Amino acid sequence: MCTEKDNEELIEALVKAARAAFLSLKETTKEHFYFYVFIFDEGLHPYISAWSYEALEKSIIEQQIPDEEKSWWKWDSADSPYADYGYDEFFGEVNELLDKRADGLSDDELYGIEWGVRIDSMEEAMKRLDGSGLFGTGKERERVVINVEQAPPDGDGSEYSRALRLNPYSALLSEYLETCE
Repeated sequence: MCTEKDNEELIEALVKAARAAFLSLKETTKEHFYFYVFIFDEGLHPYISAWSYEALEKSIIEQQIPDEEKSWWKWDSADSPYADYGYDEFFGEVNELLDKRADGLSDDELYGIEWGVRIDSMEEAMKRLDGSGLFGTGKERERVVINVEQAPPDGDGSEYSRALRLNPYSALLSEYLETCE
């Protein structure tokens, strides 16, 4: 099992990778982002996704999303054109750490305790990035939602709870929370 020092090393690597990926995305696109998400899937490696208003508008047109699905589509991190953004470029150190942590663990340990540690570490990383002002401050921050999601969704309300912990209350957060229910 990993120590607190190992867990802190993972959190720091997650912060470094996610910061680099989100900053690169913002600088490269020059778009107006409203949703930043850290995703953890059954492949056991995290990646980012995000939505900007510009990408959403373009995607709705290109994918011919009907009106009744637009509110859901707005928050669908898997269908964002920015899903996996910067994965190959920025997440090498994270992947090495995660592979090292998995060595010697049974599937039960890997998909049990270690899974939870990884999700919690990703949440802490997003909390630290938010504290640094990466997602804005004050009123600007209220126009952004951040979260940590699982793919496929966990279905136990964890994403909803994480969103409440990671975000200040806003109309945009309320809109997002409706899709988590």
